[in-house]
Amino acid sequence: MRALVAAARAGSLTRAAEDLGVTPGAIGHQIRQLEERLGVKLVRREGNGIVLTRTAEAVLPDIDRGFDALASGMRRLRFERQAETFTISADPSFASLWLAPRLAMVRPALGRLEVRIVASVALDAMAEEGVDLAISYRKGSASDIAALDLFTERVIPACAPTLVQDRAGPDRAEVLDRMPLLHIDPMMGDDVYPNWRDWFVAAARQRKDIDQGPSFGLTIIAAQAAIAGMGALLASELVLRRHLDAGHLIEIAREVPALTIRRRLAWPEHGPKARSAATVAAALLAAAGAGIDGALPR
Repeated sequence: MRALVAAARAGSLTRAAEDLGVTPGAIGHQIRQLEERLGVKLVRREGNGIVLTRTAEAVLPDIDRGFDALASGMRRLRFERQAETFTISADPSFASLWLAPRLAMVRPALGRLEVRIVASVALDAMAEEGVDLAISYRKGSASDIAALDLFTERVIPACAPTLVQDRAGPDRAEVLDRMPLLHIDPMMGDDVYPNWRDWFVAAARQRKDIDQGPSFGLTIIAAQAAIAGMGALLASELVLRRHLDAGHLIEIAREVPALTIRRRLAWPEHGPKARSAATVAAALLAAAGAGIDGALPR
């Protein structure tokens, strides 16, 4: 039925396939199966497109209303589920390495709510995505978004020790003039994260191939590539800390002052969970105040 509705709206099997993310053959097969099950003809070809038969035209409004009712039911189920959970959004690298181990510290602030961790969302999409508290590098743009600074992180260049063992002066800026570079793609809501272009500007140096090299959506994956010796990575010291402590990565070009970025807590000021969000934010601030390697004091 979804295939039939999509084909009816698009007037073409090809466009219907694009809308549903399948092949035109799959759309045609689904419609034929429906016709065989019902024993009636539903569509006929006309030129490069299709048109509905009178039978299909007669029942299409009822099918549309059925899908609307189904969508409404799913929204209601989603709302009921969200009413029992407290959703925190954060980039996966930070969530796995810092947030998850500290959830026990915010558990008392949640009462009967069950915590749910999701990937980063744009702050102006928090309500739409059902997010109650966001941990992001961005400031809230909407007037009804409350925000607090969590901590400031150093963003440092790092690489596997084997990449610099034969080079003189690994702490000098020149060490990065020819080393392969690994890149982190900007994530939703986090596109203020410094990149290599920012670092070379801060170092007052130039490099023609600055944008070349593999890119990664997650810092934790990019760190594994750096550990394997694929190149130098510019990333938060907080996220890289366990690899630095283990000696799998080392900070390089230390003579250039490290870039910094401020991580914030943001939540809607109004709504059924606004008070819980403020309480959870206070608990996370207390956890941050307990001392963090790789984060600067507030």
